[in-house]
Amino acid sequence: MVKSSELAKPFYRTGEVAKYLNISVRGVEERCNRGLIECTRTDTNHRRISREELIRVLKKDGLLYEDENTRCDVIYTRVSTHKQKNRGDLQRQIETVTLFAALQNPRNLTVLSDVGSGLNDDRRGLNTLLKMVMEDKVARIFVNYRDRLTRFGFCYLKTICDFHNTEIVVVSSQEKDKSIEEELAQDTISIIHSFSGKLYGMRRKVKEGIDKELAE
Repeated sequence: MVKSSELAKPFYRTGEVAKYLNISVRGVEERCNRGLIECTRTDTNHRRISREELIRVLKKDGLLYEDENTRCDVIYTRVSTHKQKNRGDLQRQIETVTLFAALQNPRNLTVLSDVGSGLNDDRRGLNTLLKMVMEDKVARIFVNYRDRLTRFGFCYLKTICDFHNTEIVVVSSQEKDKSIEEELAQDTISIIHSFSGKLYGMRRKVKEGIDKELAE
């Protein structure tokens, strides 16, 4: 029997499918040729079977053990500053996303939150979420806006989630909240400070190098 939660990849090689079905690679190829297993071809003409098709075949052969209920849905929320949290922005965000998620038949709903810039990729809540995703424990991630996860690099996070068959559900596509404008301003200031600090450090090293040469 194959656990459904083990099937995390979007596509599988014929050799992998053969092991799941307990048949030879040639047997898989023959099933593909006869149309019993749908497959696609890579640029190098190798067969690939989608996760959905593999699940269908496993179910048909009575080899699939459904354990998807062990995976949970996660609500992820974030604000940039404690000022925003203290005035209730974070709680309102949680309530908004929770109300939406409640209509989507949630499973074992979990809430993770952070107070920190969207430019900071070392947030405790985000790190916990990514660890859960990579352990195949998350079915869906609900966020109010895309940038709640990250200000930049959303596509990288989505690629990781897609690989583990985790769906990112964005509640709202338009960011109209006043707090979003504040965060953009704060992030802009953070970027300026970061580059200013690096530029100052480069100038200081150059100056120290010149002073050392003159001293010699």
